[in-house]
Amino acid sequence: MANPPIALSDLVFAPASPSQRLTSWALNGTSWAAPLSVPVYVARELTLSATALTTHARSGYWVLHRRDDPEDVVAGCETTAKQLLVADAQGSRVVDAYAIASVFTDPRYRGLGLASFMLRELQGLVDGEAEAGALYSDIGRVFYTKLGWRDFRSPQVTITLDDGFTPPDAPSSGVKVRLLGEADVEALCDKDVAAMTRRFDALAQHADGRTHIAFLPTFTQMAWHFARDTCNARDMLSRSVTHRGVATADGASWLYWDHDMRERKLKILRVVIDPAASAERRAADVVALMWAAIAEASDWGLPSVLAWSPGAEVCDAALAVWRGGAGRVVVRFDEREAGSIPSLRWREGRDLGEIVWEDNEYYSWC
Repeated sequence: MANPPIALSDLVFAPASPSQRLTSWALNGTSWAAPLSVPVYVARELTLSATALTTHARSGYWVLHRRDDPEDVVAGCETTAKQLLVADAQGSRVVDAYAIASVFTDPRYRGLGLASFMLRELQGLVDGEAEAGALYSDIGRVFYTKLGWRDFRSPQVTITLDDGFTPPDAPSSGVKVRLLGEADVEALCDKDVAAMTRRFDALAQHADGRTHIAFLPTFTQMAWHFARDTCNARDMLSRSVTHRGVATADGASWLYWDHDMRERKLKILRVVIDPAASAERRAADVVALMWAAIAEASDWGLPSVLAWSPGAEVCDAALAVWRGGAGRVVVRFDEREAGSIPSLRWREGRDLGEIVWEDNEYYSWC
């Protein structure tokens, strides 16, 4: 049967009503839910819609629907409110920002420019509320670039374990660590945000002609990831998540993680390293944290640990794990080209020259 005809004049772009949200999730769930069933996937999205991140006044769900039938949703997306640190010649400041995610068009209507139309309409709205926005493209670098988004490099390191690999109980770094529950994370996020703000103040004081940006690693942001992780662990493995990350025993360095059962990876959300420590201590801390992440991945049956935008200490720690893996660990450094390509757009498509996206780790994805 031929697909029903459609034209832009037949459509309305609007904030999604509660029923349109459910329709939109069921629609994109046909592509994204697996291995969850579509009803379970929709229930997860409903849970996430109640988190502090998504209930913010600047967060929202959006649809394109037929003018004569509002429940006939043909495309949709969502926005989440974020805060962006900026350092440039004008100083250091926090500005309102957003992320766009879950861009989806009914397969019957693809190739008609509906997603481009929807995003242009959305960009006009968010430009009135925020200075900049981010998205993570799963369809390469071309589509969003044509809509005014600037794509960025996407380096990552993946540590893959052989079947049955058992991490050592006492890794050679000698640094003691403690596992983090969710209740431990908020205070660490506050400490992290304060330190990042000081770092950006210093960047502004020594302006280099570039614009430096980073999304604030707030607890609100982490809690969204934790809620998603909780749902997936329950629905895919009938298991509860106990540990949200790991810190050195002295609390100077830490990281958070996410259990991605679909991709079978433990994804590092954020790595924080004591800036006041010596280079040797920093290196030892991160090695200890990385071994703890390896142990968590092993406990969950996840064969890989993934870190985005790894700094020098994380890269060195990955190699230390490889050396300590007795030939049963593989480390790969590469860049993402097919999925989660970071992209940024400034208000009204303004060109700010060279932009340095600092700390572009997995925590800012959503």
